[in-house]
Amino acid sequence: MADSPSSKASSVAPVSSGMMAGEYRLGRKLGEGGFGTVYEAIHPLLKRRAAVKVLHRIAGSDSEAVLRFVAEARAVNQIKNRHIIDIFSFGKLADGRHFYVMDLLEGEPLDRYIAREGRCSVETAVQLLRPIAEALDAAHAAGVVHRDLKPQNIYLIWDSTGETVPKLLDFGMAKLLGESPVHTVSGTPLGTPHYMSPEQARGDLVDGRSDVYALGVLCYELLTGSLPMTGDNTIGVLMAHIIQVPTPPSEACAAVSSQLDAPILRMLEKKPELRPASASEALAELAQAAERAGAVVPSGPPRLSRPAPNTDPDRVHSSETADTTLQPFSPTSLGFSEPSLGRNGMARSASAGTPPKASGPVLQHLFGWLLLIALGAAATVWFTRRSQGTEATPSAAAASIAAPTPPPTPAPDTPSATAPSIAAAPSASSAAPAAAKATKRPPLAASAHPRIPSDLESPF
Repeated sequence: MADSPSSKASSVAPVSSGMMAGEYRLGRKLGEGGFGTVYEAIHPLLKRRAAVKVLHRIAGSDSEAVLRFVAEARAVNQIKNRHIIDIFSFGKLADGRHFYVMDLLEGEPLDRYIAREGRCSVETAVQLLRPIAEALDAAHAAGVVHRDLKPQNIYLIWDSTGETVPKLLDFGMAKLLGESPVHTVSGTPLGTPHYMSPEQARGDLVDGRSDVYALGVLCYELLTGSLPMTGDNTIGVLMAHIIQVPTPPSEACAAVSSQLDAPILRMLEKKPELRPASASEALAELAQAAERAGAVVPSGPPRLSRPAPNTDPDRVHSSETADTTLQPFSPTSLGFSEPSLGRNGMARSASAGTPPKASGPVLQHLFGWLLLIALGAAATVWFTRRSQGTEATPSAAAASIAAPTPPPTPAPDTPSATAPSIAAAPSASSAAPAAAKATKRPPLAASAHPRIPSDLESPF
């Protein structure tokens, strides 16, 4: 089903309004991620509105990307649950690019609700996440692990009675546990760092208990208003999931009863076998603990406050995207701010992030490689000069490496100002000043809160 690699892949005409995707006519673009672009669409005869996800052109010539795209659609279609977005058509555009058609949702993602309302009560948290837990159990029964459960992938809609109906979105990270032509690189972590299980952070094989861990992170965040695992960079967050013991929720937020600590911390156990066997079991334990603490958890769905009407259709609602491909060496890890990626307020579907000014993941990857090449060139020049003795005096950098005590501060624009940074700690954040000097650019301003990338995904 893959398109054959060809130089024509990059010259395919962009999708335009009015193009047909099967029986649906494409309209405006709703969002874009690293794997696909989502468009509003309408059935000309039935007048049914829908959302269509089209595979990116850059991935159109890659058989692995196409197979994964097909697997995403197949995985979701295997699951019949009202709290999972419905995919009801699949095919190819006239130029060979794959697409699928799904529900067009009206509401807002959970991350925007959290930003608007803040932390919530245990009653609301259990009511909100109970149907998501049931949806996860249905996915696991079908042999599918979501692997990217997070607030951005839970969409809230309101029915005619005012009840809130959460929907589980974006199975772009999902992997069929049975026979599947889609394989990931061994040892490559897939998912979103703040919500990744320890085994996922290590790049190990995962099962449904990895989603239970992410559900625990969600419970923790909803109840305390903070995340259980944080760090200065992506590696720091991943290592925290692997080795750090989370602070009990009652200590992170005084308003949370200590009775709730045990069920949440059980979901966050490092070893999968110590977690609840299913997502529904985990939520049931949390509900029982809430009742012991004096709370009354209703059995029905919650009635959350609706968002204010959005009069600007291009307004950005979220700084994350649910389907972004990031290389291990990326501009964001070096201190550059990633373009804001958001969603249209009227529709949210799998990987519907919208970069209003983004140049795309390809340029980010290209910039990262160019910067890496610049660092390597600078290091090569310095070592060549040192070995050939072309400099009149020994490099202050070499002296600083051999000396047991810190050397005096070198003068700007000398070889010693560059070499120690290249040979120093390998962290991406400390490499930014070295890159700036090596390429004769002004140094980057250090950020007090380094940005953790939204997703880690194996490259196309």
